[in-house]
Amino acid sequence: MDPTFQRVGDLKDIASYPAWLGDVLNDTSEAKQAIVKHPIFAAMREAKLEARQAEAFLVNGWPVVEQFPQYMAMNLQKVRYGHSRGEDLARRYLTRNIRVEQNHADYWVDWAAAHDVSKRALMKANGPTLAYALSHWCWKSSSTDPLAASIAATNFAIEGVTGEWATLVCSSETYANSFPVSIRRKAMRWLSLHAHYDDAHPWEALEIVATLLGNAPGVDEVHEVRRSIAMSYEYFKMSLDCCL
Repeated sequence: MDPTFQRVGDLKDIASYPAWLGDVLNDTSEAKQAIVKHPIFAAMREAKLEARQAEAFLVNGWPVVEQFPQYMAMNLQKVRYGHSRGEDLARRYLTRNIRVEQNHADYWVDWAAAHDVSKRALMKANGPTLAYALSHWCWKSSSTDPLAASIAATNFAIEGVTGEWATLVCSSETYANSFPVSIRRKAMRWLSLHAHYDDAHPWEALEIVATLLGNAPGVDEVHEVRRSIAMSYEYFKMSLDCCL
């Protein structure tokens, strides 16, 4: 088997990727679904979140939203131009998406304001300690872990599952219609941008992971990618549980 990987099939078809990566996704799928099917998002979709739950969700999630461009910037520092095809893919992806993320913190602030949660409340971070485990994990992974594992933890796992739960919430107009017309567009802007019904970004991140590690990576490398994805899902769910 050629140890190098170059995708030839469809970007968003898992069959286009090495078998080991498909196994990793299968191994972590249950943890991912625990986030998508979390009661917080079911209640949000039906506009049945209690005020305290909405505030907790917005406050607890703020550090990850605010820091996400920094996670990518830290990963960008691991890349050397021309060193490998995988690093060149990562460089293009990260530089492009750091710019995409630049307004997302403002949109989260607007969403919070629609629930009467102030910017000051977001920045004070008065949630329980466990609620911030996800942001600490993403920072640790981005600052110290190998590029493939960290891309898997953040741009694949976090961004990917966020697209899925945002799509679920936006699959009904109920939540959007719960806001007054005068603020509805601003209130829903963050969600609408992330509710990608056909988003390529997580798949592009997966392609980077596959290209960096190839068709036959070492056992430890596979374990690190699997663990990174699983940890992101575990800490994400922990943060959501703190909102109940």
